[in-house]
Amino acid sequence: MFKIDLHVHTSVTPHAYSTVEENVARALKKGMEVLALTNHGPALPDSPHWWSLKNLRVIPAEVENLRILRGVEANVVDGDGNIDLNQSIYRGLDIVLAGFHPVPGYPVEPDREKNTLALIRLMERQYVDIIVHPGNPQFPIDPERVVACAKETGVALEINNASLVGVRKGSEKNCAEILRLCKENGNMISLGSDAHISWDIGNFTHAEELLREAGFPEERILNTSKELLYGFLADRKKRKPAVFENRHYFWE
Repeated sequence: MFKIDLHVHTSVTPHAYSTVEENVARALKKGMEVLALTNHGPALPDSPHWWSLKNLRVIPAEVENLRILRGVEANVVDGDGNIDLNQSIYRGLDIVLAGFHPVPGYPVEPDREKNTLALIRLMERQYVDIIVHPGNPQFPIDPERVVACAKETGVALEINNASLVGVRKGSEKNCAEILRLCKENGNMISLGSDAHISWDIGNFTHAEELLREAGFPEERILNTSKELLYGFLADRKKRKPAVFENRHYFWE
């Protein structure tokens, strides 16, 4: 069982159902070691106000034996790979996840080349630590180019368990191909439950099945140990710019 979950939502996101305290209590009960709170960025119509993300500093970094990472699941908002953060949010985050959701400025997009370039440009700017659910068939990509760029830039790619249980139908084949390429190229991957209710924290059942089928090495799965995760985050901190260049959003 993996005791690290790097993609969890709380009830400040309207379509999620558990509070921070409920998530923490459930994680402790399950014996989790690290929990990343990653509510959606403000471009998604039912996301929390950006003040919620800015004020993550009030959440303790550790509760009993559980390390809490203050994070975000940001949204790609244009073909240049810009995301919906500002400096006030960015400077307070321990971890930045980002990917495609249908948002104003970037709705469901069947253009494979546009999506591929958006992710490549995002990763090259080094703001993001993990690309979430890249196997989503609503936003097709060239997996070879995305995997190669992720390796070069030190960004991890996520295998999202929720995508494999019907949230993003048709993701299984794409995720299996991404895993194959990551294994060949030596990429780091992340597992995310994408929990929107506390009972799903640490649920990687379907993702683990893909990992077994691929024979993917545990030493390249960020969820394997705190030491591996912290080493990755330390490397990411060296690569990330201190200042977030805000190209779309003016709230500060």
